[in-house]
Formats: sequence, C-alpha cells, structure tokens
Amino acid sequence: MTDGDFSLHGRGVVVTGAGGHLGSAMALALARAGALVVAMGRTESPLKSLVEAADSLDGKVVVSVGDVSNADDVANAIALPKAHGVTLNGWVNNAYVDTPSFFGALDRNEVEQSIRSGLVNPMLITDQVASAMRAHGRGGSIVNIASMYGSVSPTPEVYADNPDFRAPPAYTAAKAGLIQFTRHAATYLSKDNIRVNALSPGAFPGADTQSETSFMNAIAARTPMNRIGRPNELGGSIVYLISDASSFMTGHNLVVDGGWTAW
Repeated sequence: MTDGDFSLHGRGVVVTGAGGHLGSAMALALARAGALVVAMGRTESPLKSLVEAADSLDGKVVVSVGDVSNADDVANAIALPKAHGVTLNGWVNNAYVDTPSFFGALDRNEVEQSIRSGLVNPMLITDQVASAMRAHGRGGSIVNIASMYGSVSPTPEVYADNPDFRAPPAYTAAKAGLIQFTRHAATYLSKDNIRVNALSPGAFPGADTQSETSFMNAIAARTPMNRIGRPNELGGSIVYLISDASSFMTGHNLVVDGGWTAW
C-alpha cells in the first residue's frame, strides 16, 4: 500500500445528507483527498458552506439540492461528476431523517418513516447507483452509514436521566438492516467491481446534545476511550473505504466507536 492508494484525485463521490453534522465532515475529508465531491441535501445553505470550506483543499465540492427519496433527484446527483469531467467512483448513503417514536407510544407512521429513511432509501439508491457504475464499466465503492446501534442495543442506563436522547427502536432496526443489506449487496455487486461496505459511527453527538453535560459524562463513562467522537475522526475511515486502499474489502462493517462495542 502506498499514499497513492488513498488518493481520490480525478474521482467523483456523492455524499447524501452532506449538510449535516457527520455528512459535512465526511464530504470535506473526501475533498481533502482530492475527490470531486457532490454534496447532496435538501437545504442549500449548509451545502454552499461546504463549497467555501473546500476552496483551499485538493479536491472540490459541488452542490446538488435534492431529496434522496426522489429517484430523479438521485439521478441528477449521479450525473454531476460526469458534468465536471470525472467518473462517479464513490457514493456515501448518509442521509437519514429520524422520528422520535419510543416504546409505549410507537406510532406506525413514524416507525415506517424511519425505516424508509434508514433502510428503504439506501437500498433503492444503491441499486440506482450500481446501475450507473455498471454502465460506465469502472466499478466503484458504495458506503452505507450505519451505527454502532445496528450491532448492539442501546444501554438504557446511559439515557436514564436524559430520555430525549434515546435511540428510537426504528432507528436501531433500520441500521441493523442496513448492515445486513450491505453484506447482501456486496456479494451480488462484486462481479461488477462494485464494493459495498458499511461505516458504523459510535457516539458523535451534535452541538446541541453536547450542551447537556450530564449526558456527555454518561457517554464518556460508557466509552473505553472516555470521550465522544469528533466528526473529523470519521474522515480517515470514509476515505479508506472509498479509495483503493480498501480495494480488497467488501461486505464489511467498519465500526468507529471509541471502543463502545468492545465490552
């Protein structure tokens, strides 16, 4: 392996949900590695901020405003790398819309919405993206953003004093399904030189959640590294999975959780 294996120069990568807490960090990491990054999201302003943030990087960020549940919007994002003179080599299924529906008051519509967002949309998008990669004949890498809670259950005690921060059951079920779908897709798409892997972040709370000191302490105490994750700490992993550095890896779930799932 050489440094060149991590290079994404001349490659197009789409990141859905790119305006969010983790999506923006991953988009910038890919641009830093030289990629032409298509930042896809429903709101334009945070995507434009990414364009400015990437101005001094080796790669470039372009904006694609759209909804991942709309096949035409996905098709527009798929077409953008070619419009900028590069091939679509990578796709990151990161977009997710959560619904706070918990045990004792599970709402059918909210549960179904979470499953659609966290599992159905990535499944359909993967199929659409794989068709495009198959058509250009150069293969590619698709990464599904799952969660440590797709592999282990939440610890109720961590959320005892902060119930609003609990992971809804539909979220954990969707992420578990996404990990299994990743394995399934990997076995069927490998013949087309398309790799499919999952990346499962651990505790990476946003700024609003970080203001709750007691909850941050509870998370830190549950994590072997005794702290929360920083968004930029997903950068190396997403570049690795999209680049040739992971050329013999498919169907894998890479967990970045500070050791949470180790005990």
